[in-house]
Amino acid sequence: MDRWFAVARSEEVRQGHVFQSALFGQEMAVWRAQSGGVNAWENRCPHRGVRLSIGEQIGDELRCRYHGWRFATGTGQCTYMPAHPTQKPGAALCATVYRSSERYGYVWASLQPREDAPLLPLPEPGTTLRGVYVDAPAESVGERLLLGYGLDGERRLCVRRLDPYLLIGEPRSVRSTGDASADAMEAATSEAAAAPVLFLLQPLDSRATVIHACIAAAISAAERLAVLRAHNTRLLAIRAAVEQAP
Repeated sequence: MDRWFAVARSEEVRQGHVFQSALFGQEMAVWRAQSGGVNAWENRCPHRGVRLSIGEQIGDELRCRYHGWRFATGTGQCTYMPAHPTQKPGAALCATVYRSSERYGYVWASLQPREDAPLLPLPEPGTTLRGVYVDAPAESVGERLLLGYGLDGERRLCVRRLDPYLLIGEPRSVRSTGDASADAMEAATSEAAAAPVLFLLQPLDSRATVIHACIAAAISAAERLAVLRAHNTRLLAIRAAVEQAP
């Protein structure tokens, strides 16, 4: 599909760690070079097919754990073969590289080779939330989000679809829960609750989805924990509703 998808939060793709992700059934090794650039590659070494996600980042290269072949950031070109240290690897010895970019607190990837598909115009700065895995297809997750976001008594969002994999939730009225502690949390997160929430659906395959969510506002350190907890509760409720649906 000729479009971009969020495949990881930026903070999950740190140097020294290779993050495993997937898109439409294609496993990905997502990693950050020492120079700072991000890569999204097919999760398979071209030598013996071992998962690159169990490899290691060494400077601006990714090293396969099996035979130690190294591949360069950006191009995926093999740079070194330990069994043949003086031999220059051929141009065909490359990892499969997908288009990748980093913006809005996410690493984005596309399986298609076209260069003109624009990134989604998301707000910056924003606050990214922990992604939630759902054992259901993206279509089902999107349909459930359209029914509303929030638990009884909490601030709710009116959700509408911008495209099949992008939805936006906009705040509407608040009512008291009658529970002092719950109302206090709602008041503490009132600033964050006034901002829209974007839901980015990552179809891992035809049966599983990750919901990435981004609040279209920067959240203060004092509010951050309460905000993250409140949204995590809502996202887990969405997951439970979708997975338990007949």
